[in-house]
Amino acid sequence: MFNIITPTYNRENLIHRVYESLTNQTYKKFKWIIIDDASTDNTKALIEHWKKETTDFEIEYFCLPQNQGKPKAVNFGLTKCDYPITIIADSDDTFVPNSFQDIKQIWDDINKTENNVAAVWTLVLDEDDAIKGDKFPEDKWQVSFTERVLNIDKELVGDKWTSWRTDILKAHPLYSDAESHVEESQTWNRINKKYDFLCVNQSFLKAHVSPNSLITSKKSRKKLSRGGYYSAYYALKDVKPFDILKYKYYRTQAFNYVKSWFFYSDKKLKISFLQLIISIFIFLFHIPKRLLTRLI
Repeated sequence: MFNIITPTYNRENLIHRVYESLTNQTYKKFKWIIIDDASTDNTKALIEHWKKETTDFEIEYFCLPQNQGKPKAVNFGLTKCDYPITIIADSDDTFVPNSFQDIKQIWDDINKTENNVAAVWTLVLDEDDAIKGDKFPEDKWQVSFTERVLNIDKELVGDKWTSWRTDILKAHPLYSDAESHVEESQTWNRINKKYDFLCVNQSFLKAHVSPNSLITSKKSRKKLSRGGYYSAYYALKDVKPFDILKYKYYRTQAFNYVKSWFFYSDKKLKISFLQLIISIFIFLFHIPKRLLTRLI
């Protein structure tokens, strides 16, 4: 039923969290696919040990020849998926024991009717077992990109966890850049423009704060600007110029594009001239207010 993709890099001391929570699952028709992004620690030996002692679910391990970052590791993992539903689990995540049993039931219910659902989105717990951020406006909220992002009254904050139809995720691999972090949300939004998401107010995953994670690691201004540039580019590249002015979400992306553009740009990947002019206008309009907010 499930492919579980875990990209990892030098997480020998943390990846046991995923493994232990997988062994505790009440439903075990899944394959755990570990993509080692050229670790230099003993991750390989640890996984090989688990492969020998584990009999109730499959474990596949692949080590990339050089470090390429999470998106490329995930995209490689997708080529190894053959079950219909795919889950991406970071190397320090844990699942509650009934996660896969309950997610299977949700997908079984989805498959009983004709639908356009590409993913099931659920809530995430923090280390104190509290829900991280906002709940969805309603339970079992089937939603398009326009409803979820463009027309929503209040942006939903906090982590969310997702299971995907494998064929759709394979057709929309994660945007990536070898030297910076491109927001995964840009890939998810690209999918949501074609397919609905089903948002469920249940928690199955616990996210842990770990040292040297993408969130906690320090980055140079150039690297931050590079990641911001590509994230905003992918958000705007296919958007009509009028829609950049019309929707707050696109105006924010336009502001971020110009802010990043001062420090990094890519001649091959850039928005159109008209999109750029509109984005500069938005940036100049909003920069005084943002500066004033910082001073107050």
